[in-house]
Amino acid sequence: MSTNRPTLLLSKLYAPVLALSQMDRPRLSERMEAAGSARLIVVRAPAGFGKTTAMLQHVRQLKAAGAATAWFNLDAADNDLGRFVAHLNVAVADVAPATDASLHDGGVLELIERIAASPTAFTLFLDDFEAIQSSAVLDLIRQVLEHMPQRWQLVIGSRIVPGLGLGRLRARGQVFEIGLEQLRFSPDETAEFMRERRGLPLSGALLERLHHVTEGWATALWLASVSLEGREQPDAFLESFSGSDAAITEFLAEDVLDKQPEPVRDFLLRTSILQELNASLCDAVTGRQDSAATLAHLEQSNLFVVSLDRPGHYRYHSLFADFLRVQLQRASPGAAADLHQRAAQWFEAQARPVPAVEHAMQASDPEVVVRLLGNHVQKLLDVGRFRLLARWLDKLPAAVLDANPRLRMAHLWALAFTHRHQEALAMLARFDALLASGTVHCDDEVQAHLLAMRPMFMMMSDDERGLEVAIASHARLDPRYGFPYSLLTNSLAFFYAGLNRNEEARTLLERARRSHFEIGSTFSLVIAECLEGSISLRQGRLQDALVRFRVAMNNMATEETPGAEGHALAAVQLAEALYEAGQPEQSERILTVYLPLARDLGLGNFMVRGHITLSRLAWHRGEHERAFGLLGELEYQGHQDNVRRLVVCSELERSRLALLRGDTAAAAAYLQRAEGSIERLAGKDPTVPLHDVESIALARLRLKVRGEAPASALDEALAELPEAIEAARAQECHRLRLHLTLLWVEALQRTGQVVEAGERLARAIAEAAPQGMVRPFADEGPVVAAMVLAWRRANASRLRQQPAELAAFAERLETACQIAAGAASDDDSVTRSDAEALAAGLTHREIHVLKLLALGKSNAAIAQSLFVSENTIRTHLRNISSKLGAHNRTEAVMLARQQGLIA
Repeated sequence: MSTNRPTLLLSKLYAPVLALSQMDRPRLSERMEAAGSARLIVVRAPAGFGKTTAMLQHVRQLKAAGAATAWFNLDAADNDLGRFVAHLNVAVADVAPATDASLHDGGVLELIERIAASPTAFTLFLDDFEAIQSSAVLDLIRQVLEHMPQRWQLVIGSRIVPGLGLGRLRARGQVFEIGLEQLRFSPDETAEFMRERRGLPLSGALLERLHHVTEGWATALWLASVSLEGREQPDAFLESFSGSDAAITEFLAEDVLDKQPEPVRDFLLRTSILQELNASLCDAVTGRQDSAATLAHLEQSNLFVVSLDRPGHYRYHSLFADFLRVQLQRASPGAAADLHQRAAQWFEAQARPVPAVEHAMQASDPEVVVRLLGNHVQKLLDVGRFRLLARWLDKLPAAVLDANPRLRMAHLWALAFTHRHQEALAMLARFDALLASGTVHCDDEVQAHLLAMRPMFMMMSDDERGLEVAIASHARLDPRYGFPYSLLTNSLAFFYAGLNRNEEARTLLERARRSHFEIGSTFSLVIAECLEGSISLRQGRLQDALVRFRVAMNNMATEETPGAEGHALAAVQLAEALYEAGQPEQSERILTVYLPLARDLGLGNFMVRGHITLSRLAWHRGEHERAFGLLGELEYQGHQDNVRRLVVCSELERSRLALLRGDTAAAAAYLQRAEGSIERLAGKDPTVPLHDVESIALARLRLKVRGEAPASALDEALAELPEAIEAARAQECHRLRLHLTLLWVEALQRTGQVVEAGERLARAIAEAAPQGMVRPFADEGPVVAAMVLAWRRANASRLRQQPAELAAFAERLETACQIAAGAASDDDSVTRSDAEALAAGLTHREIHVLKLLALGKSNAAIAQSLFVSENTIRTHLRNISSKLGAHNRTEAVMLARQQGLIA
């Protein structure tokens, strides 16, 4: 497997060079200085209004003062999160250095942590921000803004409003905006530019006329100055000059391009297809040998060539480049295709396949595209560049793909891993029909892909026959064909692990790893590490899981081509493990960036874990509507993709949250819907794994323990829980066993078996401490959380004498349970005393009755308030008195107040 770093275009990190003719605009620099402590400066205006120039002048001013800065030229390719992260790492390396070389181009978590810890004042400039449309990249930039230190500042140049939630930043006073009106040249600046910078001695009346028609548009002023050079009658010219877009195009044609010597004009047109200019590339495209001299001449002539801060590298001004491409099409309608072909050949010779294919695609020559992809498609599959492959292969005619079955296989994999399952299934059915009719033929390698593909597609769509077909296909699949073999082996391991056949799963993963390394498939290796980590997490070995998920992310970071897809899968599981370890901020930071990418891959297990973790984070922050909303998104995705297990998992988690809210009727309804969905999924004994903790059985037990059902239901749960715990122990499902144990603790507490409940809780804490497993104690609700807090207080002195790791665990545990102990009930107003009352064995309804009793209400009044019969209230009062050891109503209220159970 390659250990090279991602291919970086360092020219993207070089600021353009300020031309001598560009005018200093101190008022803009002063405005940027006035931004003060604002975290973000947005310079926004249409093309040609001097955004880049204003930013460059601010860079110069900061550098003169000794401040640290970095520049990042953005383009459409930076919507690839992996590519963006790789370049951002380099941009901030001097002020937020990596502590481990393996993280240099890698995980977002480490990058943001390094940024947050940076002690250096720093300004990062992002130009051409309108190119960024990816929600994942925008989310990352929002995270950078949220966590960067006070002495950092981000400056963005954009033609449009950046999708960074400016309203929220404005409300916080964290954004400073420079818009069109501020960027327009003032009359004085227009005069200074024309007279001093361009050496044109225009009269005041002509300057006034020019300023009026251009409205201070810098590009229009520049073009006017170019056209005015050498004119004997400037007033006649200015009378006809309008400064509009149409006028700009006209003058570019007549007064700029047409005035150039034929060789220069030819060079400009032919190189207009390039995003970046250098002598070698331009020679290859134009067939000339003088490109270096021509580029130098263009720079000296100020002909809209922007010099990058790297010797010999340039780009055209965006307006000029657009204009040149239109002119090339008009002058030579077929020339662009030939020029793109030459560019593709140059990039291929430079071992840069991605831009080579991009130019070949623009040349509209399928033969060249097929040849290039034939050489590189397998490597792109190995590293998981599915979105890129889908975009390219979507554009090729069906006949071309049918004639090249290997490319057809790549297209099918790309569709499957970009959340286009139904398209992939339809395309596979069509290909099978062509095979059956003898229209197309496949060799052993293509047959290997088909053997892996059919069962995997079945499993992705929750077809219960998928596992059986996968086992049969795996027995026939030749390991020499590494990519399909590794994917199918990983998938089988995933299903075996879901069925608690852990040793078989690990044996498969070990076998698959050899294939991953042989073919250099970092994507498959990441999947294998994630599966090993998920087995460890199921077994309660949280620390091993954390290590494996981090290793998975770092494996993806070492690839030559940035692979955000693999990062997304590893990141979602890392976020879940961090959540379990009581590190919610880091968990949410990762999910914010990577969950959208995981959704794009359409792998159900990762979507379930990501949505449930993010929903729980929202719940514990008090954002209950958002928590349910995230589960609604998961359910919607399940219906849309016809993947029922997403629906089942959504309903089960809703049932759990409804119980935390004290709404047992809703919890029962959600559980009933989940039971109906799982029966439709795969019968009463589904082979499709759902979640290693949440299940129908656990949801039923929770409802028995916390519901308003008769006491017999609680007795049933007490009888069933020991057996369930022992079964989980036998299957090494220790994460599930911890949740079952805590539910048992709660059941014991509610039935008055306080001493035994406390002892079992203490043993559970002692068992969870070495692995740092925090969240289950909070996730099981306010009763367990309040008991943990009581345990913490009772053992405070002993804990102070324990090793630092145990003390840190106890602190994280306390922090998590403090929030959970005040979790909302049916009226969203449970207090700490409510949590203590729950811990004393009182139900939500009994707490409500006790509060009304304390207000002096009669049985009839309480019954009317709660819409129940007086007989029901009498039953509640008997239960309350029994649990508190009271002999009458008055004593019950007095004892409750003494114990801090009610105010």
